[in-house]
Amino acid sequence: MEKTDTVEKFKKYLRENREKVLEHTVRIEDLPADDEWIQDDEWDEIYKREVTEKHDNGRL
Repeated sequence: MEKTDTVEKFKKYLRENREKVLEHTVRIEDLPADDEWIQDDEWDEIYKREVTEKHDNGRL
């Protein structure tokens, strides 16, 4: 399966199942400020690393 085909199928899945996905989505605004997930810096580090790598590789 080509990557483009996979992306298109995923987009189609999201379009067709938008309401179901939204039903299971947790908005960060709805979480308490002391929530462990919010306090975890791991995702911030991953994001920074990805942005830095893309910038260093000339993709940004």
